[in-house]
Amino acid sequence: MIAYVKTFSTSFILAMTIWPFLSALLTLPILAGMYHRYHRLRSSAVLAAYLCVLYALGLVTFTLYPMPDDPAKYCLTHTHHPQLHVMQFMTDLATGGKDAMLQLLLNVVFFIPLGFALSRWARWKFYAVIPTGFLVSLLIETSQLTGVWGIYPCAYRQFDVDDLLTNTLGAIIGCFIAWIYGALVPVRKIEDASEVIEKPGLVHRAVALMIDLVFIAVLNGSLTLGSIYLFQKSSKYLSNGTYVFLGHTFGTGVSDGMAQFFTVVSFAIFEVLIPVTHRGQTLGGMFTHMSCETKERHGGARVLFYLVRLLVLMLCTTLFAQPTRQLGIIVLVALVIFWLFAHQMPYDLIPGRDWDAGYYGDGGSGYGDGRGEHGDDGDGFGGANGSNAGGYGNGYGDANNPAGYGDDATKVYPTYAPQTGNHGNHRGGGSYINYPS
Repeated sequence: MIAYVKTFSTSFILAMTIWPFLSALLTLPILAGMYHRYHRLRSSAVLAAYLCVLYALGLVTFTLYPMPDDPAKYCLTHTHHPQLHVMQFMTDLATGGKDAMLQLLLNVVFFIPLGFALSRWARWKFYAVIPTGFLVSLLIETSQLTGVWGIYPCAYRQFDVDDLLTNTLGAIIGCFIAWIYGALVPVRKIEDASEVIEKPGLVHRAVALMIDLVFIAVLNGSLTLGSIYLFQKSSKYLSNGTYVFLGHTFGTGVSDGMAQFFTVVSFAIFEVLIPVTHRGQTLGGMFTHMSCETKERHGGARVLFYLVRLLVLMLCTTLFAQPTRQLGIIVLVALVIFWLFAHQMPYDLIPGRDWDAGYYGDGGSGYGDGRGEHGDDGDGFGGANGSNAGGYGNGYGDANNPAGYGDDATKVYPTYAPQTGNHGNHRGGGSYINYPS
């Protein structure tokens, strides 16, 4: 066993090193889709998404990628003929002992998570999971037989028809476990809320930022390459390595200057201009239904908020490509530590008022139903400022039906404790009655 593992040393170590980090990166698009659909995300859902990606990559990592380091030498000294005898594992168990038993159990266990994930988290039916498990196993076995479809010059592992059976059995067991688990822990329904999340968590913010960074990178790259191309076409290149443009001489560092300038411009567009005009929602925030403005700010406080936020985001993202990338890493780690203790970002500390504090409490509107049999509908009125937001409804009934009345209006206070205003003025015929609250 040790001698076999040694032939895969370099590729195996590389695969094991990259595996968890690549899984985390590939989980981000899934989380973005889940935020877009459900508007919020539980920590258990985040863990489930990561484990699914980790497992999917694990199938590749442990079944296909670790290849012998010296293809020419390995193919000359090893020959793997396909094993096409069904139930051959029975003979292997009788002759191979513990090693054969361990191989059989690993083939079963390795596909149990696939059956569980498809049944529990993907909500697939039993009749869809079983053929999927079989087809995934067939794809793996065929890839091994063909040297990953010609990437490797020979078959470096054996195609075994019994693996198709044991892998499929593992998927079936995973389905059964998911059914038992579902009976004990029913699936919780996630409300498809329509509101914008104004106090997003760290993962929610990270997912939205990753979406924004894609747009920032595209715009920045386009502007930078386009400007450099136009500059070179419009300027005169001198033998000393400088450029003359509009009567001014520029060194070779002008390209770096353009890249840095358009980086700032791109960040400003996607992280300042767009959210300022859309109540704190960047493009990533729109997709995942979140706002970066956790408080309502105006004037200088709002300007300071976006300037500090822009500086922090650029420090922890763009500096990784600069000679000072260590500073970017320090800033990123500091932000995570700050969040663990404060549950917010440093720029969230800039003074403001909570969105739900009634800062702009609209006057309560009471719509008085002023009908007797023929009464006209009443209108509702209310003050415009939070603490004076009491309102009243006017109900009107005609002279023959004096039963019209106005519904209670509602006062909205900064303490968001609703209080009932006065009853509407009841009018019918020639009578006039004013009821206190």
